[in-house]
Amino acid sequence: MPIFRGTNGINTLNGSGLADRLFGLGGNDLLYGRAGNDDLEGGDGNDRLWGGIGHDELEGGSGNDWLYGESGNDELEGGRGNDRLWGGIGNDDLEGGTGNDVLSGGEGRDHLEGGAGNDILAGGLGADVFEFERGDGRDRITDFQNGIDRIELDDFGSAQVRQIIAGARQDGADLVLTLSPGTTVVLEDFQKADLGFSDFSF
Repeated sequence: MPIFRGTNGINTLNGSGLADRLFGLGGNDLLYGRAGNDDLEGGDGNDRLWGGIGHDELEGGSGNDWLYGESGNDELEGGRGNDRLWGGIGNDDLEGGTGNDVLSGGEGRDHLEGGAGNDILAGGLGADVFEFERGDGRDRITDFQNGIDRIELDDFGSAQVRQIIAGARQDGADLVLTLSPGTTVVLEDFQKADLGFSDFSF
């Protein structure tokens, strides 16, 4: 497996077309995985990572990073900072980490978890799963499709899910779900009458 390492300065690293490992280290880096199943780690700084073709793993590290999975079933993790993650084509797994992040699944059956902070989640095309747990903050789902997408709740039981549904509050065109004190999920352009028990997994 070819390994490419940057420095503590600003780096541009390009993969070989094989299964590569790219490490940006310090600085605001640009990492391009290209073809192959690649592992990209931005490290410190505000980095930009492109997976390319293949099933890639992208990790932003610290800083406000932008991660692009592109084609393939990719795993993206923003890490610390206010990050932006795009899954692209394929069944992708996106995790924002800490900070106020923006996650976009793109095409395919994607799994999105904003993590701590006030995050914005868009599943895109396909049957997507949005995962939340206590302490995640105030998150928004821009395109939830009942009967297609699901809301996955960690450490919640069926009785608690029914309470969340019953306590859902309409705020104009949006529906506000209170998962726990200080933890809410806003479904944009969504009506309470359209929300059902089958829209959840736990």
